[in-house]
Amino acid sequence: MSVNADVKNDIHKDYRLKLLLLREIYPAVLGNVVYLGVTYFSTDIYADTSEIEVFNNAVILPPQNLNDNLVVLIMGESSLVSRYSAYGYHKLTTPLMAEVFNQKNGGCIINNSHSSASMTRDSIPMTLSFNIPESNDNLFINKSIIEMAKYNNYKTYWLASYRQGVKGTSNAKFGFIARKSDVLDFTDKDNDINLSELLERYLKKDNAPKKFIFIHLQGSHEPYSIGYDEIDKQALPDAEDYDLTIHHTDRAVKAIYDVINKYSHNYSIIYTSDHGEIVNVGHGMSKGIDQFLIPFMFISTNNQFDCQFIESFRGSNGYLSGLMNKYILSNLLGYQIDQSILDKEKNNDRILLPNRQNMLFLDFLKLNKQP
Repeated sequence: MSVNADVKNDIHKDYRLKLLLLREIYPAVLGNVVYLGVTYFSTDIYADTSEIEVFNNAVILPPQNLNDNLVVLIMGESSLVSRYSAYGYHKLTTPLMAEVFNQKNGGCIINNSHSSASMTRDSIPMTLSFNIPESNDNLFINKSIIEMAKYNNYKTYWLASYRQGVKGTSNAKFGFIARKSDVLDFTDKDNDINLSELLERYLKKDNAPKKFIFIHLQGSHEPYSIGYDEIDKQALPDAEDYDLTIHHTDRAVKAIYDVINKYSHNYSIIYTSDHGEIVNVGHGMSKGIDQFLIPFMFISTNNQFDCQFIESFRGSNGYLSGLMNKYILSNLLGYQIDQSILDKEKNNDRILLPNRQNMLFLDFLKLNKQP
C-alpha cells in the first residue's frame, strides 16, 4: 500500500530535521555523510548553505600561498567551438579573444576540449565541485571550489548575467554552489558586455588581497536574437544570429580582460563554456556531438601556469575534458592534487548524458560521427 503524499512529506521533514541535528553534533565526516542521507529525503536538497567541512580525497593539504591575487573563471553558455574564428571559422567572430589569448601574449588557445555534460545544471557543478557523472554525492560531502578558495583566504564572487539566475529547478544544483560565495550579484541589463561594468564595480571598491571570481555569461543560449546588439550586427552584417552571439561574447570577454588588467598585475584567467550547441536546434539532446565541443582559453601572469600546465590535464584520448576544470582551478588556487587520482580521472574521460547515464566521450563521438 502506498503512503499518502502528505504523510510522506511529514516523514521526510521529520527525518531531515533529526539528521540535520546530528550534523550539528558531528560536524566533520560523520555529519556530512549523515547530511548526504538527508538530502535524498528533502524536497529542496540544494537549500542548505552551511559550510562543508571535508575536502575531496584528491586534494593535498595544506594549500600554498601563491602570488596570484586574482583567479577568474569566465563561463560561456552554449558556445560551439567551431564557430570561433580563433579556431579557424571563416567568419571573424572572435578577433579580440584571438588577440588576448595569443601565445605571443602569454596565452593559450586550447584545441580538442569538450564539456562534461550538455546542460548547464550538470556541467557547472562538475566544474566547481567534485561532482562526477556517476553520482551527485561529492556535491554534498566535499568542499566546492568556492569553499576551497575561501579556505585559502580568497574572497569569492559569483557574477552573472541576470538571465543566469540560481533559483528554480533547472539551476538549483549550481545555485547550491553559488550561494556559498561571499558575493553573489547579477547585471540589471540584458547584454553580456555589461558584466565588465559589474566586475569593475567590485574590483574598484574591494581591497581584499586575494579574489576568486566566477563570471557566468548569457552567451549563445537560445533565443539567439537576444544575445547580441547593433555593434555586432555592424561588424558582421551578413552573419546569422548564432554567429552574432559569439561575436558579442568576444567583446564581453575582452572587456572583462581589460578591467582585470586595470586592477591587477597578478592573475590567471580561464575562458570556456558550460557546453556547446547544435546550432538552431539547442542542447541537452540524446544525439549530436556539437553540444559537447567547446572552446578553452587561458592566460596567466604566473610563469608556472603556462600552456604546458593546461596540456598536462589532457587525457590519453587526446581531449581536454570539462571534468578537469576542478583540478585546474584547485592548482590555480594553491592546492596540489594527488597525481594517481588525477591520472585515473584524466584517462577515464566520460560525459553525462541527458538521460542521466554516463558514457565514454570517444564512444559518444563515434556514435555521432558524421557519415
